[in-house]
Amino acid sequence: MHLQPPITTVLLDVDGTLLDTREFILQAFEHSIAHHGLAYPGRDHMAAQVGLPLEQIYATLHADLEPALVESHRSFQEENQHLAVAFPGTAEVLTQLRERGLRLAAVTSRSRRTSVRSLEVTGLFGLFDAIVSAEDAPALKPDPAPLRQALAVLGAGTAGAVMVGDTAADILAGRALGIRTVGVTYGFGGRSVLEHSPDAVIEEIAELVAALGF
Repeated sequence: MHLQPPITTVLLDVDGTLLDTREFILQAFEHSIAHHGLAYPGRDHMAAQVGLPLEQIYATLHADLEPALVESHRSFQEENQHLAVAFPGTAEVLTQLRERGLRLAAVTSRSRRTSVRSLEVTGLFGLFDAIVSAEDAPALKPDPAPLRQALAVLGAGTAGAVMVGDTAADILAGRALGIRTVGVTYGFGGRSVLEHSPDAVIEEIAELVAALGF
């Protein structure tokens, strides 16, 4: 029987996995789209886009206005960090993983301009050994580049690594890198993340420690 090496490194998506940023993100969409006089496609439509690069999302609404829409979005988020909150028990779970000697990295497609601050205001920043934001890799998830960058910063290999996330982009990026994946059903992707066959599934962040075999 083939035995996989034990988990030593955990890469975690931020929005919808560590942080409940539904209002933080959807209100930013609403603000930016209204500010530029465009028709709002609705919350369900916009929520389904989360996980894709912000520039790509806005380009589908109005290619010429994409840079201005992105700027309005990020400015709103800078001014409304209170809308980003950690899911209950997140700090405790990350602390347990660290106590077991695991290396942790946050890997997000959100700009460093707001991602680092969100982790700071929610009290999670100090629990990570590395944070990889949109500007830190040559491509965004589902490309494996951000995950590869996180492992490089940590000085870790792929054998003992796992990617935890709530969207298809997270699971596909992990698979592309050849690492194990944990799908989160409580985030933006909901149960649709199951369509991509993650190696394990959790319904709440408190289940992560057991899902990793600890």
